[in-house]
Amino acid sequence: MANKPLTILVAGPDAAATRPVEAGLAGAGNRDRVAVLHGLADLPALLPTRVAALAPDAVVAVLETPDAATLDGVLRLARSGACAVVLFADRAPPGAAARAAEAGVAAFVVDGLHPARVRPVLETALARFAAFETLKRERDEARAQLADRKLIERAKGILMQRKSLTEEAAYTALRKAAMKQGRRVADIAQSVITADQIEL
Repeated sequence: MANKPLTILVAGPDAAATRPVEAGLAGAGNRDRVAVLHGLADLPALLPTRVAALAPDAVVAVLETPDAATLDGVLRLARSGACAVVLFADRAPPGAAARAAEAGVAAFVVDGLHPARVRPVLETALARFAAFETLKRERDEARAQLADRKLIERAKGILMQRKSLTEEAAYTALRKAAMKQGRRVADIAQSVITADQIEL
């Protein structure tokens, strides 16, 4: 975090609400880019647009006592995985913390907004967000590999049946075709499956 300047979007109802966050992010030698968005009534509509324009590393929202629409807007942003989301609130409605955790909010602090706490909370949130994104990427890669294996197994079965090949020979045929065409074995397998379906 010290090596790379961050882009942080701070959102709150007014300047008084966001001032402690801005103070907590300021400091000697700080190179972070901090943008501020005021007016929570329009937050659900404005937040996605500002996030798309800024591509921030984190959004720090000061919601005081969040109404349902505002909280939903912030939770939608957290679910999108666009950036780390930190919530500071004076009070929270029942179940809000559980909903925030389920949506992927990296930190939800109730009745604890003090400038000295902002940066440690933000650093923790960014670390949690990065770890969560790594887990999601690994999960997606594992799912993709499993899907590829299923395609290859199915294509091998087709080749074994149609061309009377052994399993090893069927896989070798798929691999050779992939190398010759500069494509992935799974893509060739999908082509074999599609051709078999057309013939049927």
